Amino acid sequence: MVGTPEAWLVLKVIQISNDKSFSDYNDYHDRGFMKWITAFNMAELANSISKNTAEATKEIPTLPLMSEEEISDVLQEAMENNVLLSIQLNTRDEFGRQTESIIGKFNGQKNDEILIDSTWYFISDIRNIHFVENWKWSKI
Repeated sequence: MVGTPEAWLVLKVIQISNDKSFSDYNDYHDRGFMKWITAFNMAELANSISKNTAEATKEIPTLPLMSEEEISDVLQEAMENNVLLSIQLNTRDEFGRQTESIIGKFNGQKNDEILIDSTWYFISDIRNIHFVENWKWSKI
């Protein structure tokens, strides 16, 4: 095929689109720069490693368990004063660590569920609930 007109046409097209022409010296044909398309540069790699390290080593303290009456009192006051709440659920992540608290406004209640922002949570799943003091609006 090397001496055929079709092969000459293919080589000519390669030279036109890319001033470099590569000729195979044996049966092996390398993919060239195609194999490096998914590679990270060093800055991205370093940022990714530090982000993963921060996620793996974070420690979230487990707050004391509150009774349903204490939770109801906090929710009543939150509804009256329209303040932000921090809610820690009785859930653990896949590594057995406490999950992060949910920050949001109390928007209503039905039976044994409460509405925080636009998500419903069971009251029995709540471990601790308290008001958020000095919360910056840009973090919402």
